[in-house]
This record gives sequence, C-alpha cells and structure tokens, in this order.
Amino acid sequence: MSKTDLEYCWMLHEIAKSLSSAGNLPAVLNLIAKSAADGIGLKACTIRLLDRRGEVLELAAAYGLSDAYLRKGPVEFKRSLYDERVLRGEPIIVEDIRRDERLQYPEEAIREGLRSMVSVPLIARDKYLGSLRVFSSEPHKFSKSELTFLTALANLGAIAIENARMNDSLRKRMENMSMLLEISGRIASSLKLEEVFERIVRSAASGLGAQGSALWLLDEEGGRLELAAAYGFGDRGLARRSIPVSEEIREVLDGEVVAIHDATSDPRVKGLEEVHGEGMKAILAAPLFMKGKVAGALKVYAKEPRDFDENDREFLSILANLGGIAIQNSRLYKMAMANWRELTKELWSKIDAWGVPG
Repeated sequence: MSKTDLEYCWMLHEIAKSLSSAGNLPAVLNLIAKSAADGIGLKACTIRLLDRRGEVLELAAAYGLSDAYLRKGPVEFKRSLYDERVLRGEPIIVEDIRRDERLQYPEEAIREGLRSMVSVPLIARDKYLGSLRVFSSEPHKFSKSELTFLTALANLGAIAIENARMNDSLRKRMENMSMLLEISGRIASSLKLEEVFERIVRSAASGLGAQGSALWLLDEEGGRLELAAAYGFGDRGLARRSIPVSEEIREVLDGEVVAIHDATSDPRVKGLEEVHGEGMKAILAAPLFMKGKVAGALKVYAKEPRDFDENDREFLSILANLGGIAIQNSRLYKMAMANWRELTKELWSKIDAWGVPG
C-alpha cells in the first residue's frame, strides 16, 4: 500500500471519529463536504440529494463556493446528463469544465473559476440518494487513490443520510402513534362526535405538518359530501360546507388513499373552491369506512406542492377509520338509549295500574 493510500486511510479514520460527534445531519454533510475538498487539496465540494420525485438534486451541503453560484438554479436530474451514469454507481470525471457539454450550468461554473470536477454517487441499500461533487480551480487529473477516498466519504454520507431518515421516520411514527392512542381514548370515553371530529382534523394537520384538514361525510342519499369538521382555514373556514360527490376524487370514494402533489394541475381534482381561498396546493385524502363501505373522506391540505410518503398515508388512513368508529359508537349509543326508553315505557305500563307516569 502506497503512502498516499495510508494517508487517505488515516484521514478517513479521523473524519469518521469527527462525524460521531456532529450534532445533526446538516453538520455531518457539511463536514464531509469540507473534508472531501480539503482532503485532496481542491477548491470546493457540494453534496446534492435527489428529491422524492426523482427530478431535482437538492443542495444538502456545500464548501468553498459563492452564494451566487449556489443560487444558479435547480439541478434537474434529467438535464444533468452525467448524473444518469452516477445513478448506476459510476464516478464521473470532467477534466475541463469549459469543454464539457454535459454540464447544466457551464457558464456559471466558468464564472465561479471551476475547472475540473468529479462526481461520485451516494448509495445506501442499493438506492441512489444523490451525489458528492468536488471541484478544482486548476486542471486536475483525479488519481485512483483520490477516487477511492471520495467514494468512501460518499459512503459515509449515504449511511448518515439513511440513518437520519430512519430515525426521523421512527420518531414521526411514535409521535403519530401517541396521537392515535389519545384519539382512541377519546372515542372510548366521549360520545360527542363534534369533539372527536375536531380532534381528528387537528391531529391530521399537525401529525402531517400540513396547514389544513377537513372531514367530509356522505349524506343519507349518497349524493353529496357534508363538512363535519375543519381545521386551519382561518376565520372564514372552507368556502363550501357541502360538495357533490362528482367533485370528489374518484379513487377516494372507491376506497383508496390518494396523494395529490399539486391540486392546481392534477386532473383528478375537479373542485377547488374549498381550498382556493387559503392557497392550498397538495392534498392527501383517505376514505372513511363504516361497515365496510366508504362513508366519507378525511383530507389534509398543504400550501406547497408536496409528496406524501407511506407513513403519511398510513397515519391518515387510521385517523379516518377512527372517525368511522366514532360514528358507529355514537349511533349504537343512540340506538341503545332509544331501546332503553321504549323498554322503560313498556315496563311502567305493565306494573303501574295508572299507566306510564306523565
């Protein structure tokens, strides 16, 4: 093993120790970016992560670059030709940025004084998360040792990202489970539907970090959805308190949980009056079941286009089902009370010769 390789191994050892004391994921990624550039003695480094839609590489950490360059615009995955090869796990080397046509922002890179670049993938569990890119201000030929060092750093970053996402997901699930348990307790102890519905819509919005939530119930004829509870829509509330089923998302009435990234451009959303006033964009909708049939819908609304994950879908679906249970409990209670009154009257009529007391 060459001396250079030994030096890189020692640097990786020291970096790994430093990462263990970093307080959060941004701090970890910033440390990796700085270590990547300084470790090879080059100008700068960026770490970009692929968004949930797989369309944009979002900036997660940067070192040695100006704010003007970092604000140059979104790095679109499909327009960044070499990123398709990075996706397959291949390091990509650009020896002269001024002569490479694969770059999305070549003029901005030249103005920044960037000359050579290497991009290595961040991969965890065979899933592409993003890329680590190192830039030089002078022509630079990347050696095998340098590529190995950068790949190892990228792997450390990928592990940190995956662990952070798993921890966030676990924390979120635990918080949502606490909400669900609390609402279950309310259903068991309260027969006031309005109170339970209010708690459900508040929990839906807060649990999913959304700006609004609404619970809609089918009327007896099944032709309209009536607003049962809403949260986060200001003093005016929703524009309408009743909508025809023809304006509901068809898949929801068919029993599916549906996520709408941007309601203003999604053809599945036919009526937007209930959200236009508050500027809502993204929608997550879950069917409310009663006795195996769809009896309504629970929705959350966000003011920015958004992708909802499986945990979000599961949480909202359980909340909607709790709403259905609350309705059934209330109906059973009312039925039991009606039967009890009838039974009381009948008993009084049989044991009181003067009839049922007035």
